Amino acid sequence: MSENVKDRDDRDVKDLVEQIAAEAEATMDEPMPEGTVWTRPNRAKSATFSLRLNPDELAALHELASEHGVPASALVRGWIVQRLAAERNAPTDTAAMVERLEADVRTLRKLVAS
Repeated sequence: MSENVKDRDDRDVKDLVEQIAAEAEATMDEPMPEGTVWTRPNRAKSATFSLRLNPDELAALHELASEHGVPASALVRGWIVQRLAAERNAPTDTAAMVERLEADVRTLRKLVAS
């Protein structure tokens, strides 16, 4: 990728992006090349918080997270962020509102189905 993107026209840039995307898709299950440096840009801004759950609560959490297709920690983090926003009476972003509505719809569908 020694090409200078600024010097290419829009079509060439689109072709290059499609080529890189296709390569990424084709190699996504392969190990990263030796010497690859991993970064997590938001890591420095975050802190760890731990809590205790009984085994039944933890199992239910993992089951629910699996149903939603997300890691349990992401599910809990989302709940905490939503609750903090609600407690502050601050509006959440549109994406968070849509996720909450989708979760509520899934819950309603389960209730109606049972």
